[in-house]
Formats: sequence, structure tokens, C-alpha cells
Amino acid sequence: MRLLFEKITETGRAYTLSLAAADLNCMLSQAQEDSVGPFVSDALVTYRLSRADRRLMLEGEIAADLILQCGRCLTTLPERLNEPFAITLNIVDEEGSTEEELELDDEQINGITHVEGEVDLLPVLQEQLLMALPVFSLCRENCSGLCPYCGSDLNRSRCSCEPKYFNNRFGKLKDLKPGPS
Repeated sequence: MRLLFEKITETGRAYTLSLAAADLNCMLSQAQEDSVGPFVSDALVTYRLSRADRRLMLEGEIAADLILQCGRCLTTLPERLNEPFAITLNIVDEEGSTEEELELDDEQINGITHVEGEVDLLPVLQEQLLMALPVFSLCRENCSGLCPYCGSDLNRSRCSCEPKYFNNRFGKLKDLKPGPS
């Protein structure tokens, strides 16, 4: 989504952007593991954009329907994502620097480049969407998970597996007392 920098006012304006589910699923398959399933519907991003000198302020909310996997028992569960966000971006002029810069300052980290008087907010909004995704989800708070030996779902039934002996070769180190240094 490209906007003319001069058209962004101090009072701001409300925008709505729909991000296609197919594009988001493609982006996730490259950036995430298989723990986050496909988007069920398009993500709706509503935000307000305003400007103060050489800074852009974005405030809004991301809404989308996801299919997630429980991190313990691997069952699929639908989830509604409603995540607010607020970021401030510094306007950075596009410069052809020939020096190799080894360290970024705050202006470059939180910066957005304007090219020919336009700013592209789509990468920033996609990044906010990726950061809003849950890292670990549970089907319920007391999920028992899977048996580590036979793989049965312990939420549905108990298995008859016996815990196996574990040869902890470093177990003696826990009894070791630190000496004077």
C-alpha cells in the first residue's frame, strides 16, 4: 500500500486494508514452522495514520481467523486473532551510502524509506501481522499432551506405558559442590 508522503496529515486518516489469505499462507510457509496453520479468511487491518514532522504514527488492529495446532496434543483448533498495534516510524531519505555501516541507529531500525515521495506501508503491516501470531497455543489449559512412548492422546485415554529407565550420565554432577576459587 503506497501513499504519498505529502498527503499524510497531522490529524490523520483512517484506512482499511484486506490482506489475502493465500498470500499470508504463502508468507507463513516461508517464515514459520508447521505449528501455525493456514489463514481461514483474509486478514482485515484497520488503522489510523498520521504524521508529525518526519515521523509516521500507525495505530490500529489486525483481525483474522486462524487454524492452530495445540502445542501438546497436536489437535487443530480455530482461533480468532484480534491484535492491536501502535508503532512510530521515522522517515528516512533514500541515500546511496558507499560506506559500510556496521551499526544501525534507532532512526534506521524504526525507519521507513520514502521513494519518490511515496511510502510503502504493506511490509510494515505484514510484519505486524506476523508478530501478532501466537507462538504456542493450547487446546485447553490442562492439556495432558501425547504419551512420549506410544503417542496416544492422553486427553482421551490413559495408556499402559511404563516409564523407561533413563541413563543420566551427568547425574553425578548435581551432587558436586563448588570449591573455593
